[in-house]
Amino acid sequence: MSSRQSIGLCRKAAFSLAAVAVCAATFLIASGAWAADRPSAERLLPDHTVAMISVPSMPQLSEHFLNSAIGKMSQDPQLRPVMAALYGSLSDLVGEAKDRVGLSLGEMLALPQGEITLALVAPPDRPPALIVVLDVKEQTANARTLLEKGAAAMETAEAEKTEEEVGGTKITAFQTRRGRQRTAAFFEKDNCVVLGSDVEVLKGVLARWGGEKAETLADNFNFNSIMNRCRADKSMPPQVVWFADPIALLKAAGSGNPSMAVALAVLPALGLDGVLGIGGTLAFDVGPYDYLLRTHLLLQSPREGVLKMIDFKPVESTPERWVPRDIASYATLSWDMQSSFRTLSTVYDGFTSAGALSRELSNRILGPTGIDFEKEILPHLEGRITLVSRIAKPVTMTSQQQLLALKLRETQPIEDALAKLVEKFPERLAWQEYAGKKYVRVDVPAGPPRGRGRPRPEGAGGEENPAEPRPEPPPRPEPCIAVLDGYLIVVDRPAMLEQVVVTLMEGKSLADELDYKLMVSRLRRQAGDSSPAMISFGRPEEGMRALYELAQSENARRGLQRRAARNRFWQSVDTALNANPLPPFAVLEKYLSPQGALMFDDESGLHYLSFALRRSADAPEASPAPAQPAASPAAPPAAAP
Repeated sequence: MSSRQSIGLCRKAAFSLAAVAVCAATFLIASGAWAADRPSAERLLPDHTVAMISVPSMPQLSEHFLNSAIGKMSQDPQLRPVMAALYGSLSDLVGEAKDRVGLSLGEMLALPQGEITLALVAPPDRPPALIVVLDVKEQTANARTLLEKGAAAMETAEAEKTEEEVGGTKITAFQTRRGRQRTAAFFEKDNCVVLGSDVEVLKGVLARWGGEKAETLADNFNFNSIMNRCRADKSMPPQVVWFADPIALLKAAGSGNPSMAVALAVLPALGLDGVLGIGGTLAFDVGPYDYLLRTHLLLQSPREGVLKMIDFKPVESTPERWVPRDIASYATLSWDMQSSFRTLSTVYDGFTSAGALSRELSNRILGPTGIDFEKEILPHLEGRITLVSRIAKPVTMTSQQQLLALKLRETQPIEDALAKLVEKFPERLAWQEYAGKKYVRVDVPAGPPRGRGRPRPEGAGGEENPAEPRPEPPPRPEPCIAVLDGYLIVVDRPAMLEQVVVTLMEGKSLADELDYKLMVSRLRRQAGDSSPAMISFGRPEEGMRALYELAQSENARRGLQRRAARNRFWQSVDTALNANPLPPFAVLEKYLSPQGALMFDDESGLHYLSFALRRSADAPEASPAPAQPAASPAAPPAAAP
């Protein structure tokens, strides 16, 4: 995507957001005292709600977020000048539109005073409708200001205005006259504004508000099944709740679309109609956690079609003995790959012919390699899959290192297959050795030149600016493949493989690190009697340090200056950073703490839980920093016997 296209997209996004703000403001009308027993949005929305995201209390979310690590970081005395400058720059940009909107950035951010809910409902006999529920409480004066500006915009657009009273509450609607007719309607009740794109849907919301017995989202079985898992701990109420019914959402979005109808007809054959819903909760600053995220994918039981490929098994929580101590992130899961491949074959062959997938693999995909995947590879995969990322010091463009490892039942067949590949493609694959351990180095061809300053094609117009430095191209990967300690290991940098070998020989791995042990103990408490299928661990300070050092580099500064010359927002960022340099990284690092995650696979579907541990003022600042071996040892250690 070109810079011009990027700027165009940014402008369109900004215009869309501004339009939403103006339209929402049009519907903000103040009235009456707050009713403490107002139904929650879940009890106002119909049971055919197909997507919803809700913040039960915006003030509570703000309070808890500011007490989280990121919130505290933004308030740090050494970071506050940078944040203030950035906020001021953004406020100035928004302030230029105050004549059209009527409020400053701060006034607009202060408008939400209670619940905010955005939902999409799919009435059985009408197109999908958008619903927004918004509390404004004492911010009614500013709501009126936005109302006046929005009304003026509606008049300019020549929208037709109608009013209808339902049960003592007035519903106001605007309908466009030009092009495709669109409706925007709203009503105000109990100091709360509800707006939407369908008057009949809003009438239903009013009826439920008045106590009419009707099925609501809170009565939806799939919604309740998900929320029962995600709201399991009543002592840690979430500040954000979300839910979606993907299949119903696709049906609603594809209403009247022949192509979508064909696609929807295929879903049962694939078994994808067994996806019953997905949802979750998010909370900041709760219990011992800096944040706590829960997500549940609700699946039909028993699973059919491709959903049978979701076949995870309990996984061992102890890291492999070759995992380096100074990793940035680690994740491991256990997956029945043989069963999943059989399911995939059955589904694929059902749409084609018997044995079609096997033929595709043998003839078209793996044919040139001479390897039979089903006989030479698949039977020897035990099922444990591990992903590791590491950031070598000092930080450079090639510091980010990735590793994928597959546990093997037998290593010799995989070693034989690897040797066959090297023999077949000697121009791209070659044997290498480090500390007595053999591995295969993959030569990745260089791509075409990229970035500014490259020669223009004839007839492209314009002139090349030789004075403008060309951005550094992204570093080419240098993949390596090895069979070590019962695993097939694939890395994108030789230094990563070398560190794996060093770790294996030294005998001290991630499993010995105090912060990992602390995280695993907390993960086990969350797991209870259940056995997780996936465990992950992360050190966010490692990724943050890399971003920090790269952002301080001369190349990054030049890139920011180029953007600043073409875009006012980036100009504001550049000015703010020039006037207020970033503090030492230690200022940021002290707010970051280890992160962990679990995933469970049970009859109801997949349940994912992620959190970061809270830093305590009267506890040690953090787990001791892990040992950090050199990125590439000067000389390889002696081979292990």
